[in-house]
Amino acid sequence: MTNSEDQGRAAAVDLSAPIAASVDTVWGILTTATGFSEWMEGNVTFEPRAGSPFRAEFPAYQIVLGGKIVEVDPGARRLALTWGIESGPDADVFPAGSSLVELQLRPDGPACRIELRHTGLRTAEAAAQQEGGWRFQLSKLDLKANRADLAAGLDHTLPEWVAAWNEQDAEARLAALERCCREDVTFRDEWTALSGTGMLGLHIGNCHHYMPGYSLEHTGDIRICRGEALVGWRATGPSGQPTKGFNHIQADPDGRIHRVTGFQAG
Repeated sequence: MTNSEDQGRAAAVDLSAPIAASVDTVWGILTTATGFSEWMEGNVTFEPRAGSPFRAEFPAYQIVLGGKIVEVDPGARRLALTWGIESGPDADVFPAGSSLVELQLRPDGPACRIELRHTGLRTAEAAAQQEGGWRFQLSKLDLKANRADLAAGLDHTLPEWVAAWNEQDAEARLAALERCCREDVTFRDEWTALSGTGMLGLHIGNCHHYMPGYSLEHTGDIRICRGEALVGWRATGPSGQPTKGFNHIQADPDGRIHRVTGFQAG
């Protein structure tokens, strides 16, 4: 291999990363100016069509990126655009549109994987710098896409979770748990540690048996980070004096719950 061939190979970035969200959600982020802006935390403008100018302003860093959209293929979930610095540091050595960024999404069960290739970089040092930046940005993409999917999923499953805890009929309770949880769901709090919807259903039944009038409700906003959520709760028993706490929930991107750890406040 010649030095020029080695240099050409070194001056490129190739990355592949899992994204805990659906292909449709990630594609929506990549191909809309609003989604791209939220992902990059800047002011991004473009239209999802070949030939459209691409511009991304980052006032906090006094930098503007520029280029154009080269390819948008919704069927293949592929986006390509030129990339470089329109104004700001290194604009003279990395000008707008001087490199090519290719993004490819591939389904992976309920989630997906993104493949990124960034070519046209001048040196191995420039490629290393871009690779560090892209690793950070792909991690942010995973966070934002998962947060969007999981928030929508939990909107459906958390009401079923509460309904199961408030249900006194064993069959109806189990049906509610099966609609919101994996069959092998694990649950832990200060009173029990168990696995499976069947065992969880029995535990909830015991709560109603030994604490007549028991009820549960969620309180406050849901906080979501990378497949996990914190959800406040308030439970009322025979005394009428409520107890409060929060649940640490792990769930699939569609909101199906597979692990809950309950904490009591105070």
